[in-house]
Order: sequence, then C-alpha cells, then structure tokens
Amino acid sequence: MSFSNTVTTLLDSDDEYYEAQLARRHAEAETLLRQQEKKECLECQAHKEAKIAEQKKLKEEAQRKQKEEKLCWKEEECQRDLAHCLEADHITAVKQQWRKNWSKTFLLPPSPSSDEEMNLIDLSSLTKRQHLRYLPKETLKAC
Repeated sequence: MSFSNTVTTLLDSDDEYYEAQLARRHAEAETLLRQQEKKECLECQAHKEAKIAEQKKLKEEAQRKQKEEKLCWKEEECQRDLAHCLEADHITAVKQQWRKNWSKTFLLPPSPSSDEEMNLIDLSSLTKRQHLRYLPKETLKAC
C-alpha cells in the first residue's frame, strides 16, 4: 500500500469512527431527553394527584364543619324551644297558683278552715316539661 492509500484509509476510518461516536452521543442524548421528559411527566402527575388529594381533604373538612355547624344550630334551636316551653310552663304554673290563692282568699270555703290552712300556699306539681329540665343532657339528646 502506498502512503496516500494508507492516509485515505486512516481518514476514512476516522470519519467512520467520528460518525459512530456522533451517532452514539446522539442516541445517549435522545435517551437522556426521553428520561428527562418521563421524569417531568411523572412529577407533573404527582403534583396533580397531590393537588386533587388536597382539594378532596379541604372539601371533606368543609363538609365536616358544615355538619358541626348544623348540629350546633339544631342544639341551640332545641335549647331555645326548651327555654320557651319552660317559660310557658312557669307562667302557667304562676297563673294557676295565683287563681288558687285568689279563690282561697275571696271565696268562702265549703267548711270553715283554720288560720293555718288559709296561710298555706299550694305548689302545683311539676309539669312533664319541667321534669325534662332536670334530666341530664345525654337523656335530652336521646329524646
């Protein structure tokens, strides 16, 4: 072989080696690019899932608070109703007692009574709603 032939062969082999190296680097770059894209895609998906989970958690918390507020409102309403009933019962009891005392004072009893009996004030028994006032809260909630 001649020198020029050897140089041409070396140059051809250098070109082939360079092209092979270039193709290898290109393939490596493509692989790295795909891996990076896949990694970014997975991170994006994880971020979306975390956001959805947080929204779900916030929604559940809002629903829980709404239920608590509704229960609190119902209990307050129940307490207001009970207070109203107790007040009405008290007023009724006072009126009944007033009428009894008035009738004892101004109406003649069928039989003469002693001074002690005239001074006694009858206390009416508790109504059903007044009994409820003295029950524990757990019992009231069950009602």
